Amino acid sequence: MVTTTLDNLQYFHLRLGPGEDLFQSLRVFLDEQGLARAFLLSTIGSLRRVVVNFPKALVDNPEVGNIVLDGPFEINGISGEVWREDKGIRVHLHGTVTREGSGLYGGGLGDGAVVLKLAEMVIAGVKQDEVR
Repeated sequence: MVTTTLDNLQYFHLRLGPGEDLFQSLRVFLDEQGLARAFLLSTIGSLRRVVVNFPKALVDNPEVGNIVLDGPFEINGISGEVWREDKGIRVHLHGTVTREGSGLYGGGLGDGAVVLKLAEMVIAGVKQDEVR
């Protein structure tokens, strides 16, 4: 187990509108704010499209598959992390969405999620990466 104390957290409220790409918007947010790492604490709203990732086998480091689902979907909650890597900005999210009040989908989320009406997020970020 590794525990890291995060000093100097800054908190943000981010609101996305219709047609905005969730993953790309988080990359732009991290870059524009000059953050090294950000933690997506809470997300509510709706999506027109969601990509759900899943492991294909019950083994260490399994191949990951995905399914693209077209909505509309209500966001029950999405959380995760965004950080800088050598080759760019990495977004790692997990969450659940509901279709028409009854069909529940969730797991790891992948690039391609598009906002339907609104997505609102509470984000904590750090300028210097303190996570080891």
